[in-house]
Parts: sequence; C-alpha cells; structure tokens
Amino acid sequence: MGTVRRILDEGFGPWALSDDGTRLVRRDDRPPGEFPRQSGCWSRDEQIPVEPRKPFRVAVVGESVARGFLLDPVVTLPDLCRAAFREADLDDRLELVDFTVNGLSAAGAAKLCRAAVELRCAMIVLYVGNNFPRSTPWLDAPETRRDAARTFAGRGYADYLDARREAMAAFARDFCQEVEELCRTAGIPLVVVVPATNQLDWHAPWVVPTWLPDDRLAEWTATRRRLDEPADGDTAGDPAWRLALAERMTALDGGTTARPMEIAGRSLVRLGREAEGVALLSRAVSTGADPANYERRCPAEVAEELRLLGRAAGCRLVDVPARARERYGIAALGRDIFLDYCHHTLDSLRDVAADIVAEVCAGLGLAPAPGWPERLVRASPPAREMAAAYLLSALHNQHWGQSADIVEHWLRCAARTDPTCVEDLATYFTMSLPKAQFWLLGDSLAARSDRMYWFLKNFSHLPVLDARFAERALRSLPEDGGQRLAKELDALWRELRVERRGEVNLLDTFWRERDSGPRPFTVVAGEDGPVSRYGFLTSGELPLTLDVVLVAGPGISGGRFDVRLNGRPCHAGEVATAWRHERIVLPPSLLRAGANELTCTWTTAGRDPEVAAAAVSTFGTGPENQDLIRLARMRLTP
Repeated sequence: MGTVRRILDEGFGPWALSDDGTRLVRRDDRPPGEFPRQSGCWSRDEQIPVEPRKPFRVAVVGESVARGFLLDPVVTLPDLCRAAFREADLDDRLELVDFTVNGLSAAGAAKLCRAAVELRCAMIVLYVGNNFPRSTPWLDAPETRRDAARTFAGRGYADYLDARREAMAAFARDFCQEVEELCRTAGIPLVVVVPATNQLDWHAPWVVPTWLPDDRLAEWTATRRRLDEPADGDTAGDPAWRLALAERMTALDGGTTARPMEIAGRSLVRLGREAEGVALLSRAVSTGADPANYERRCPAEVAEELRLLGRAAGCRLVDVPARARERYGIAALGRDIFLDYCHHTLDSLRDVAADIVAEVCAGLGLAPAPGWPERLVRASPPAREMAAAYLLSALHNQHWGQSADIVEHWLRCAARTDPTCVEDLATYFTMSLPKAQFWLLGDSLAARSDRMYWFLKNFSHLPVLDARFAERALRSLPEDGGQRLAKELDALWRELRVERRGEVNLLDTFWRERDSGPRPFTVVAGEDGPVSRYGFLTSGELPLTLDVVLVAGPGISGGRFDVRLNGRPCHAGEVATAWRHERIVLPPSLLRAGANELTCTWTTAGRDPEVAAAAVSTFGTGPENQDLIRLARMRLTP
C-alpha cells in the first residue's frame, strides 16, 4: 500500500482508523511524528467518517490562528465556518473536517493535506505560515553552518540575515509547490489564507548587535537606554523624540535589528505618516534575528510565497492582511483585531471565517442564502467564557514581554466582561506556587479554571512568580476586585517570603523569569535588553542581601550591569573575563510588602567576531544568541 494511504492507516493527531476502516475515532493523544505533543489543542470531534456524508466535504488545515487560540474551545474558526454553512442554508450540502491544531509544522500541514485527499474532500482550506520561521531547517546541516559562518565573517550580519531570509523563502516555496502538486493531481481546489500579524502593538525583544564595532555598539546601547529611561516624564510619549532616537539606532546597526524599526514605525503612524510607518513595521516583521530565542510570525518572504500559491490555477486567495486593512484601516495592525501577536479577536475571527466561506462557495459553485454574513455575528459566547479568553490574552502577552498597556488592556476587558474573573487570577497564582505542581492537579482545580489549566499545561508555561503581572493585575482591576485579589495573594504568599524561607535561589526554575535564556544560568542577546527579571516575596520591613557570581561570556571583554529593584536603581557592577562575586544590599526603602521584582540589565561590549563565527559554524547558534553573561549564583538571604 502506498505512502499516501498509510496516513489514514497509521492515524495522526488524536485519531486512529477504526477496526472496520470506516471512520477515524478519537484516541488518547500521542506525539506522532511532526504533529504537536499537546493534548487539548486539536479538534474535539470524536470521529471523522472516511466517506463523506454530504455532497461536498471541506477540510480546514491550519495552525493556532485557525484553531482560535485563546478563544478555543469556546470559539474556533472551523466552528464559525460550520455556523456560516447553516446561516447560508448550505448545511445539508457542506460538511467540514477540522484539521486545525496549535503548533502545527509545515511538514505536519502537508501530511494533513494528504489526509484530506484520502478523505475525499472537495476543497482544502490552508491557513498556515506563522510557524514557518520555526520550521525552517536553517543551520541544521554542517555545510549550511559553515556557509553561514563564512557569510557572517566575510560580509557581515546584514548578509547573514539575507541568507537566512532566502532559506526561509526557499522552504516556503518548496512547501507551496508540494501542496499545489498534491491538489492539482487530486483535482481538489485550494483556498489559501495568508495570516496577518499585530504590527502596531506587538514588538520583538531587544537584540543587542554585539557584532558592531565597539564605538558604534556603545552609541547604540546609550541611545537605547535613552529610549527606555527618558529623563523627562513627558518625553516618553513624544513620537518625534522616539522616532529620532530609533532612526539613529537603525542607522548604527544597519537595519539588522527589529525593535528600533518597530519603534520608528509606530512613531510615524502616531505622527500621521501612516504609509511610511506601515512600510517600516512590515519590514521589521521580516528582520527578526536568528534565532534570538524568538520567532517572528509569518514574515514577508513566507506571506509572498503563500500569495503566489493562492493565485495559481485551481487556487483561491484570502489575503487577511489586505482584507483587514480594507475593513479596519490602520486599526487592522493592532489590538482591535488581535488578542496578541497574530491570534484574532472574536469579531475579526468571524470576518476571516466569512471570507473563507465566501471563497468556498464560489469555488464549489454554491449559492448561499442572502444576508448570511450578517446573521453570523448574532450569537455571542457567555461572558464568563469571553472573560477567560481575555484573561489568557493578558497572560500570554505578559509571557512574551509585552508592554504594560497591552497586558492591562486585556485585564480590564476581562474584568468588564465578568468581574468574577478575579477567581481565575487567584487560581493562576495558586498554580504558580512551587509546591502546587499544577500539571498534576487538573482534577482538583475548580471547573471554571479548566481552560487556564490546559493553557498552562499545553504550552509549558513554567510555574513562576511573576511580580510584574501581579502588579499589573492589581492596578487594572476595579477597586473591589483589586482588594479581593490582594487578600488572596497575601494568603497564598505568606509562607513564601524570603524572611521565612531563609534563602531564595533566584536561578531556580520557579524563581527564574519565564522567558529566560535557552540554557540555565546564561543571558543571551536576544532577550529583552538583555535583561534578566526575577520575582520574590518579602515583608518589606528588613534589608535583604543579594549574592551574585558571574563572568562575561565567550569573546566578550566585559562590561557593566545595573540592578533595579521595583523599577528603581539599586546597584551598578562590573562583569569581567574572570568570575566575580558581588554582594548587594537591598534596602527596605526599595522593598515592598508582597511581590518584588529584581531586574538586571547587562550592558554588553562588542564580541570577538572570530568567536561568533566559530559558534555559528560549530553549534548552529546565531551570533546574536550566544552567552553574554554566565551566572553561577543569584541568592537572596535576610
């Protein structure tokens, strides 16, 4: 039996072929091949008949944006498409196979398309592209690593990034050709959906261009500090001031880091120069860094290959970025249609579903009943469920280091939608305690917190004390909700205060910030600044002693590091090429009763280019993603 047939025979995702071969039936989730490990991130359909039950069967193959991440399972794109079939009076003619899954790779998407062919689908909807940067086999092969190292050493970081972008474009091109050939051979029309990204609100982490000469790196770093810590309180909101600084940074690094371009683009939009700002924001999405502990979503190279596929014979195109701009204008780039960096709100997900169904009907020659798009928007999920989605949006944005404005926006939305979301917040912090081991306690959690439990479990969010998130939550809730959460937190955290524990190792998993470096006790340039952030609890009445033992990373001569406690300067020290021990006193005047946040900012000197090129060639790690600082100890004692 051929390779194609084995896809159904062997099963995939949560489904296995029944003994009589007539249907796929749900089984316990397993990690089969290229498909994600997470349980609870696939469709909850219990079975899929092998033979279609209606005249037309449509398969939706897609990533988390099609799954409806953060709204799932209350709202999903496939469910909205099914609702549209009903509103269009086509439910008796159209059935939908839901092949959407969080974390889907390109290889997994190709397999699901082949499975859709086996299931005799009349049309396939393909909604992928966000995960391609993670799927691209960049620097996997020794020959590629050596070529990339030579490019970096000989022609610089800009050409190195160009080579990476070409590799990504080639990878997307090969995928599109594979899917196009599959559908053409099977005679199945294809609807290609191009994802959109939140360019107005979302930002990449700071990537420190350690490959620059020392003098340019010093000026770049100093300029960045001015952006982060303006001397005048009102200056931070001045878009012209921010634009000038960001443009200076882009001139210094040659446009090789995304964050300054994003700041400049947003500033241009605020100044009314929308066309220039959008162009710069679009360019920033495709700049990224490799891999910098961060993947940008659907860069321009991938989006363009998907558009070309959608314009091919037998294909139809739903260009979400273009259609969103037509509907929303400049708001299409921000939180009006996005819950985070690429996942849609309920309203914009309905728009995408309506566009997809319209193309499905046109491609299959079906005439929908008039007025169906308007009828699609009538039903709304329960307030409690939507509040949970907004709360998870706040947590997800916090996880990825977004601004206080974005995190607090979704916290406020949750509180307005259902004030009892305070209970879910309290549950989140309960699961964050080191003794909770929440991944073992699903049955013991309140039913209303089930979605938060699966969210944390499926996406491996380390249980962590996030002092910044606690502060933002207390600040965002209305007075009665804030008081209730404060009381819950005080009861939860009373036994975790440093004074009671006697000693806290900030490098332990629980105490380490959620987005720490790829290896323990290191700081890499792809982090925020680079910055290491830690939370701890104290009574706020006694001074604490912080012991730090650290050394500069390979190829770095050393530099300064600054410690801030709850946003206020606390200590400035030096990092050298030999291990150093620093003992820092944290005074009660800077401490709080309850959650405290310690932030270490590492000011990095230029890196020896030979060391960086050798790491690219040997380990396949980009020059921006090597150890800048090595930490052996970060301990708090009373």
